[in-house]
Amino acid sequence: MLVSKSKNEELKAMYNMMEKLRHGFLAGIRVANMAKIVKYNASSHTADIQPLAQLSDGQVPAQLLDVPVSENCYILDEVLNRMKSEFSKVDAHIGSNLVGSLPAKNLMRSGVPVAYITLDRDSDNWKVGKANIYQPNSSRLHDINDSVVIAVFGGDAKNG
Repeated sequence: MLVSKSKNEELKAMYNMMEKLRHGFLAGIRVANMAKIVKYNASSHTADIQPLAQLSDGQVPAQLLDVPVSENCYILDEVLNRMKSEFSKVDAHIGSNLVGSLPAKNLMRSGVPVAYITLDRDSDNWKVGKANIYQPNSSRLHDINDSVVIAVFGGDAKNG
């Protein structure tokens, strides 16, 4: 015997199907996320990062390698490192403690939490740090390979 569903049951099933479809679409669009710096290359301003959010199946996501790092994440480290020798001279001359007041570590380093964004388009042909118009290398969209570290969390003025 065939049992017919009520109109409400049909609408609820359709709604649930549409919600699952919507979730599937949204799960494929990467916007921003948290990660940990695994390795930072100060000369190329790139980092290997480990995304912190587990995948929906509980697995740990793969590391992202050679991710460009935004200048705001490392510029203060570079300026202070360049000024340390000058601060040492001032300290010796007037008895101040400028070098001792600097952070003990660089803010941008292995182990710190960061935020990264995923660009809308393929960024392979973009020259990092340049405001140049570029032709995307492919038609890929919202791909994790087009991520950029944009912020560092967890440091402070004393410890870095």
